[in-house]
Amino acid sequence: MKTKNTNQVTKIAALEALQPGHIQRRRVRCGKPNCKCARGEFHTAYYHAWDADGVRYRRYLKRADVARVTAACEAHRELQTELRQGRAEYKRTLADLRELLRMLSP
Repeated sequence: MKTKNTNQVTKIAALEALQPGHIQRRRVRCGKPNCKCARGEFHTAYYHAWDADGVRYRRYLKRADVARVTAACEAHRELQTELRQGRAEYKRTLADLRELLRMLSP
């Protein structure tokens, strides 16, 4: 049997595995005078995590973290889809219940 603390740790770990936003690969310029980007050629891609939680921001990601953050963003999107479906189901059930109550009331 799991203890309450173990359940809380599991829930916190599951929430940390969710991240709103998306990953975008960007080509950038560093601005160094001797670099190829000074001639207009961009560097290889850097990855940024974007989030639109009222304010858009970006954050640089290491290549080693890209797969983990991408999975977290996908998990968040899937959860949001499930929540939307659940809310729609709830609204339909509530409408059906109200209809039944109207039919039963004199």
